[in-house]
Amino acid sequence: MRRFFALSLATTLLGGCSREDKPPPPVAAPAPTPAQPSPEAAPSKLTLPLPPPPPKEPTAFDKAVQLHAQGRQSGESGNFQEALKHFQQARELAPEWPLPLYDTALTHLLMGESAKALQIYEQVDKLAPQGFSDTKRVIECLRREKSGRIPKGTFLKFIEAMRSPDPEEMRKKLEALTRSAPNFYPAWRELISYGEGLDEQERRLEKALSLKPDIESKGELMLYKATLMRRRGKDAEARVLLQSLVDDPQWLPSTVNGAKEALTLTLPP
Repeated sequence: MRRFFALSLATTLLGGCSREDKPPPPVAAPAPTPAQPSPEAAPSKLTLPLPPPPPKEPTAFDKAVQLHAQGRQSGESGNFQEALKHFQQARELAPEWPLPLYDTALTHLLMGESAKALQIYEQVDKLAPQGFSDTKRVIECLRREKSGRIPKGTFLKFIEAMRSPDPEEMRKKLEALTRSAPNFYPAWRELISYGEGLDEQERRLEKALSLKPDIESKGELMLYKATLMRRRGKDAEARVLLQSLVDDPQWLPSTVNGAKEALTLTLPP
């Protein structure tokens, strides 16, 4: 809670002296003319500070934000049950806020409860149909795990790989995923930047696109493709691709905004 402090100057401005410390009375002086009023005749005006306003009562959303932060702290320390409790309390106070629900799904995924996680991620997608974080990608991958198109637990291994602090360790884990789950497009997408030269990067990008990714991931890949085209010196072709992303209503706002930014700031006019 924010605290307010007020420094009172009343003692400094109005404090009196003891009888012994008072100076002797001044010698009487002739009365001043009306045109020259005595300064002692004017009343002393002291401006005292106004009292501070009372602290603002936190709203329900403020409390939800605090509970969500506590949930994340619990989750980071490995106390998943405590994290879930805080996320639930935050959701009750702010039911339209997707983040506590999203982190609830992620917590269940980290606990190895992929079926439960999928159900909650689908709730997040209904709450934010235009996309929220990587929800659409996670849903598609968990559905593929459920149907047997990729091995169960693949996405959890992907999360572990992406948390690797060392880039070389991350690369090795991602490459291992492409061997154990060749149709797992998020790993191919992350490996693009590790490719040696434009040829290898373009090959990996096309591999990821060929695996029919979700609309969110596909949009990211198309933006990446425009970047690689520019590196090839194909600025005009890249602009055509980016403009098509802006004009086509199928793309999510994140893709459209990324294309607009690239057209305005990245590529030359």
